[in-house]
Amino acid sequence: MLRYIPILILPFIFACNGENAPGESDTTTETSCIQPPFDGDFINDAVFNIDPKVENSLETNNGSQFTIPANALVNEAGEPITDDVTITFNQYHSIPDIITSGIPMSYDSLGESYSFESAGMFSLNGTCNDAPVFVKDGESIAMNLASDLGEEEPFNFYELNENTGDWTYEHSDSPIANNPRFEPEKYIPLKPAQVSEDAFILDINFDLSNYDELKLFSGIVWEYTGTEDSLDPRKNAFVGKTKWTDFELEPTNENAYEYYMTMKNRNQSFTTKCAAALDGEDLDVAMAEFESKKIEVAKNMENVQKPFIRSVNISGFGTYNYDYIHRVEKPVELIADFNFEGSNANKDEALVVLVYPDDNFVVNYPKEKWSSFGIDTQGEAKLIAVLPGNEIAVCKEDLSDCYGKKRHTFNLQVLDEKIEDKNTLIDVLATL
Repeated sequence: MLRYIPILILPFIFACNGENAPGESDTTTETSCIQPPFDGDFINDAVFNIDPKVENSLETNNGSQFTIPANALVNEAGEPITDDVTITFNQYHSIPDIITSGIPMSYDSLGESYSFESAGMFSLNGTCNDAPVFVKDGESIAMNLASDLGEEEPFNFYELNENTGDWTYEHSDSPIANNPRFEPEKYIPLKPAQVSEDAFILDINFDLSNYDELKLFSGIVWEYTGTEDSLDPRKNAFVGKTKWTDFELEPTNENAYEYYMTMKNRNQSFTTKCAAALDGEDLDVAMAEFESKKIEVAKNMENVQKPFIRSVNISGFGTYNYDYIHRVEKPVELIADFNFEGSNANKDEALVVLVYPDDNFVVNYPKEKWSSFGIDTQGEAKLIAVLPGNEIAVCKEDLSDCYGKKRHTFNLQVLDEKIEDKNTLIDVLATL
């Protein structure tokens, strides 16, 4: 059975251990296992210049924060660093982050290969006068990584050996806290839902001109979505018998177009919980707006506070990841081939990538793995391929056509536009 470890874009950490420890000499030249598929700068990097003689607490726009103790950095010989140090902090949280990073997301155990689903990855490195620096024995860096994921899955903490590509399991004990600075309204938009067939409808008309998001719809009735008796108009008989003169809406940030609705008059008020009852053309409009917002937000996610913070102490610079092994229960396994319209000359150099947007993970298939291709039939997979020169190809056919076959050739369309930055890739993925 194929087993995948999804790559997550919920936020946790990758660490790399490719540098020599203090006091060791570099006797061999190793090739890094991190091989970005695109040419150019696609990394979410934050660069800090610090004085290593004092404690440094450093923070990024998405809520990640880490602290380097005073006098904790040394050179390769183990001698204290006193000159200014450049710290580079890279984060990987989304599917575009993972694809463009070139970080391997497979984990070998007992002779089997798995794929990672990540709650966030990072690389942390330091240099002084262009030479690498190290964390002194007995010291550690306190990392508080912003994450999109809470406790949905049992994420473990791994460290990457950049020379070999092997992940080393470190531990599973890592505190998770809510980010007090998280702003839900700036985060990933909520997906609209169709009105329930058995919905209790509140037919209330009032001025909605102050609520721009509701101007999209032709006419709105309200679906009661509360569960508490105190919010239920049916269990508060005075509500239907009272003349209300003012109405206010406050988003719940739990579901799309859902609000706490407060009705008022001079003498009393009543608050209920309801959502715009979407169906037909209104639902189509809401879904189009949702897809547009997703793209807009995805392009600005590096500057948005994330909902969770994962805390861990690391004893050295490198690449780390909070992952869990994703097992595919109902895979389709086959020998795959790929037809790239007009670009088959570069076929052998193509990196085929299966993307699972709803589960936030990807599985890479270089040419040598096409004979053991697998798709999770329970996930909504998308198929792309990266070609030399920053070209990209997309598969628009129904991937379920390969189910039940031993061999299948997938047809991919090579796009005219090259992937010059991460936003271009986000636009491409949004079309699938």
